[in-house]
Amino acid sequence: MKICIIRHGSAVLGGDEDATRALTPKGLLQAQGAGRWVNSLIAQGQLSDNAEIIASPYLRAQQTAAEVAAACKKPITTDSTITPAGVATAVVDKLTGANQDIILVSHLPLVGRVAARLVDGEEFDQPWSPAECWLLEGEIAASGCMTVTSVWYPALEGI
Repeated sequence: MKICIIRHGSAVLGGDEDATRALTPKGLLQAQGAGRWVNSLIAQGQLSDNAEIIASPYLRAQQTAAEVAAACKKPITTDSTITPAGVATAVVDKLTGANQDIILVSHLPLVGRVAARLVDGEEFDQPWSPAECWLLEGEIAASGCMTVTSVWYPALEGI
C-alpha cells in the first residue's frame, strides 16, 4: 500500500473566506511540478497506475489536485474531511480501509499530522513546504505502519 501526501501549492494570503483562497502563479508552477513528480512515480512503478486522487474541497487544494490529475490522467475525488481543521486519526482510519494506492492533496497542519500518525504512530505537527510531496509505503495504511520512501520539494526544480 502506498500513500502520496501532497500539500497544496502557494496560495494568496488572507481573504474573508479561507476555502476560496486560490493558488498564486508560483503555486500553480509548484502544483505542476508535483504533478510531474507523481506521474514519474507511476511511470517508474513506484505508485500504482490505479491510484486514486483525493483532495480537500478548498480551492487551492482542488487547483493543486487538478494539476496532478492532468499530469496523471486521473479523476479527482473530493473529501470534505481533509480540510486544514481535519482530524488526522479520522483520515488515517479512512486510509486504513483503502484497497488501492492513494494520492492525498490537503493542507497544513493536516498533511504533517497524517504523515506523522502513519509513520511514527503519533500525531504531531511537521513543517511542509507548499506543494511538498511524500510517498509513504507499508503493508497497510495504518498508524505506525508506513515508511517514507521518497520526498519531492518544489525547490528541487527551482520553483
